[in-house]
Amino acid sequence: MMYVNEKIKNTIRVPQPEGRGAYIRLDQNENPDGLPKWLFDSVMEKVTPEFLSIYPEETLPTTKYAEMLGLKKENVTLTDGSTVGMGYVIKVFGEPHKDILCVTPSFAMYEVYAKMVGMNVKQLKYEDDFSYKIENTLDSINENTGIVVLVNPNMPVGNVYSREEIISIIEKARQINAVVIIDEAYYYFYNRTSVDLIKEYDNVFVLRTFSKMLSIPALRLGVIMSSSENIRCINNYKPHYTVNSIALLFAEAIVDNHDRLLFELKEQYLEGKKYIMDALAENGYETLPSEGCYVCIKPRYKTSREITDILKENNILILCGKDGLTGWLRLTIAHKKYMEIFMEILIRIDK
Repeated sequence: MMYVNEKIKNTIRVPQPEGRGAYIRLDQNENPDGLPKWLFDSVMEKVTPEFLSIYPEETLPTTKYAEMLGLKKENVTLTDGSTVGMGYVIKVFGEPHKDILCVTPSFAMYEVYAKMVGMNVKQLKYEDDFSYKIENTLDSINENTGIVVLVNPNMPVGNVYSREEIISIIEKARQINAVVIIDEAYYYFYNRTSVDLIKEYDNVFVLRTFSKMLSIPALRLGVIMSSSENIRCINNYKPHYTVNSIALLFAEAIVDNHDRLLFELKEQYLEGKKYIMDALAENGYETLPSEGCYVCIKPRYKTSREITDILKENNILILCGKDGLTGWLRLTIAHKKYMEIFMEILIRIDK
């Protein structure tokens, strides 16, 4: 029998849902409306047969992105989605048989990648009220710790870690040569960053994505930021030409028009968030505090599974909580028009 890597062979993966395009998609933290048409049109007019005939070139968009954040090009590498980026970090810096510390529930791919490289996954749990004690992480860092993961804000709960908490973890991890991954996929909804810490600490990686606020998940574009030596090692592993030219073209346009774009996207988001949080409170729904573009909602009468199924029958997709969030709903916060549709149906069916 031919050789198969046992760790990959024995990994159980659940396929991502498809056939979602005809629904109001409030289940995967996407912006259902996507980018403003003015930016989309300005980019797409540059996509010609000649443009597509050339291999992708990353230097210019990478340099512009780095300079926007006060970094050097050598501190940044682009990836085909931040999910791939986290895989690069774990595959390059994850030591077999060492521990990776992850808060649970959180983004599942950290656990998947860690197991593929032979790391031990240590799941750190929330309190019963979904608060998280940073001491859980600090007390778990020991000589066998290889990687600590902080998703900030964390998904799906939406809690955040203060700068002081993050630095305390980085410094303790550095004492035993452990890596700290700070996942800022939802940075634009929270607006506090740890990017500057890569200049001070050589064991820190910051990840970002263009899929959430920046609204281009279909193009699969993410960012890894770290010390120049760490990025050099990532680039040694990263294959050539993995980020496609259209994604790079959009990346450059997003950076060039960053202030205008963010003003428009945030204005829509904040209007939708204010509406839905006020409406949920006025109708007696319990929610978890969240700094991400999502909110967890406790149904009042029907089960979360019943509500999710009925909403789908009404052309709306939301997430039915599981594992640590069993019994809860998770709703993507989007434009007010979608929040109004969701709320009208929720009130009608949850009784």
